[in-house]
Amino acid sequence: MSQPDARSASFSTAHAGLIHDQALRLESFLAAEWLDLFEQRLRPLDKVKALRAIGDPEELQLLDFGAMDQELAVNAIASRLRSGCDEGLFGASHRLAFLSGQRENSWPVEDLIAQSLDKAFVAAGVVGMAQVELLHAIERHAVEAFGPTIQDLNTFLTDRGVLPKLRRSYSASAADKTRSIEAEQAGDTADIFPLLQRLVAAQPAAAGAAAVGLPMLGSHATPAAGMYRQEALPGNMAVPMEQVMSSLYSLQTAAPVQTSGPLTGNVLREFRASDTGQGLGHLHAVTVDIVATLFDFIFDDASVADPIKALVARLQIPVLKVAMLDSSFFSSKAHPARRLLDGISRAAVRCGPRAGHDDPLYARISEVVDRLQNEFKQDTSLFDALCVELDAFLDGQEAAADACAVEAAPLVAEQERRELATLAADQVLSGWLSMPLPPAITDLLHHEWRALLIRYHLNGDDSAWGVAMSTIGDLVASVQPQPDARSRKRLATSLPTLVRRVYEGLDKLKVAEDRRLALADQLFALHAAVLRGAAPLMASAEPMALAAKPASSELSSEHIEYGESCLERIFLSPGALLPPSEGSNHAHSLVANLRRGDWLEFADAESGPLRYRLSWISPQRGILLLTNPQSPKAISVSPDALALQLERGKASIVTVEPMFDRAVHRALETLKAA
Repeated sequence: MSQPDARSASFSTAHAGLIHDQALRLESFLAAEWLDLFEQRLRPLDKVKALRAIGDPEELQLLDFGAMDQELAVNAIASRLRSGCDEGLFGASHRLAFLSGQRENSWPVEDLIAQSLDKAFVAAGVVGMAQVELLHAIERHAVEAFGPTIQDLNTFLTDRGVLPKLRRSYSASAADKTRSIEAEQAGDTADIFPLLQRLVAAQPAAAGAAAVGLPMLGSHATPAAGMYRQEALPGNMAVPMEQVMSSLYSLQTAAPVQTSGPLTGNVLREFRASDTGQGLGHLHAVTVDIVATLFDFIFDDASVADPIKALVARLQIPVLKVAMLDSSFFSSKAHPARRLLDGISRAAVRCGPRAGHDDPLYARISEVVDRLQNEFKQDTSLFDALCVELDAFLDGQEAAADACAVEAAPLVAEQERRELATLAADQVLSGWLSMPLPPAITDLLHHEWRALLIRYHLNGDDSAWGVAMSTIGDLVASVQPQPDARSRKRLATSLPTLVRRVYEGLDKLKVAEDRRLALADQLFALHAAVLRGAAPLMASAEPMALAAKPASSELSSEHIEYGESCLERIFLSPGALLPPSEGSNHAHSLVANLRRGDWLEFADAESGPLRYRLSWISPQRGILLLTNPQSPKAISVSPDALALQLERGKASIVTVEPMFDRAVHRALETLKAA
């Protein structure tokens, strides 16, 4: 072994001992650095400098050679993880991005792990060549060390409902087949412009807007050679583009403000049929046709309210200009125009199908559209500014909904406690009520004693609960036939104590005097008959569930006032018998998959459809609390009641996928079916 190699081996052995001796300390540093990087990723980019990707040239040029060796060692760990844990990293990065509401590629988990490890060594005082040597040593075992952790992270997230059905879609060749719709919905940001181009090229010419000038497609649906090179010649295209943008700006500012009535149509198709539209180059011609087709899908989307469609229609020209200036608009969800359209979609979900001009959300969307129509020329920074304003407004709406939930949640929790207490009382009483009992005893157990047990359960008074239960047992035994004189004598001796315990229970409930006297007379008659050796008249056993009267309606509701607001409780009516069916099983599955932030629509015969946001789910019985910042009323609904409403069409889960994304997906589905 050469002298440098011997030194290196001795050096590595010494620091391997350091890792062994300081394992727990290094592990705590690693966890702390991971959390710190995690929190940095969650902060808005305008508040904290975004972490550079490993190997960023701008970062490397500032480093000396030692620091570069360190950076390369960190990079090697990340690369090793990418090659050995590719599937796990794909799932973890997409799920973390979904949780944080960020782009899918903004969570390079392998980079975060490698950087955390690097920073942990620094925190432990291991720097310089020692740090580089140890990083290289760990790199060889990175997959076996961190692979199980990555898998555990995915399991933790999927167990909590974070993209449990996420699947990776691989394309054998980008020129052979399109990405699957599932991959698109999972956040795939591959370039879909060529796919949309295929769609419009395959369509017959629209009435009054012949698809002239469409580029020829090469084999396997790729653009013909040289088609994209037209934009690579700014000198040749500058004057035509200026004319096109000027023409579009004139159309944009001259577009009438439509506030009611049916949509006036797709203005992009009219533009395409104009002299300017006919003279477009191939790439821009197909861009117009693609954007026009996507707006056709939006206008045909039944989940978007007509008033919102009228507002979105005024965005046709601004969106077309953006697409002409930057074709990545179609594929990048981070594009400012896409983010603004997503924000408008979020607002539209809350408006509901009957959005009116006096609705604050409608007014805010209208304000955004007005500014775009009047101010947008070619600088997309306006979209960024409007995104920030709209997001701030929507965040304020979310905060208002959460504040309403905070006020209503204690009422729901209290009601849940009462329901749990009722279930506990009914469960213990069902055993006694399954026996043949005199009607007077059945009546007492159904009413006063049930209420007494519920009270004790709510108060957490285990001792009183036990006394009440023993009183029931003694009372039921006291009305059973006594076979001989000795047993009747023992009963006569115990009756005063038993009756006193029954009366004490009635006193706690403050039972009305006439009801007390009626119960006393009935008990006296029963006991007198038993003491004479006669058998009391027994009623047939009646299951507890059938004791209630058949429900006139399957759903019940009640209103609880609190402050200036009210809570509407919706629950299954007592006695409602709902046999399971395929439809009910599906409805229960839908309810089980609901998450905080989902929106539901409820039918209302008087005011029309109402939309509410799921703001809280009670931990014990899963009662759902729904709020709407535009309404002073909150709704709490039991899972069974909501499932019944979904099954009967009285409620529906609102689609929250952005309208532009839905249009793209429908376009790709149309292409796939062609």
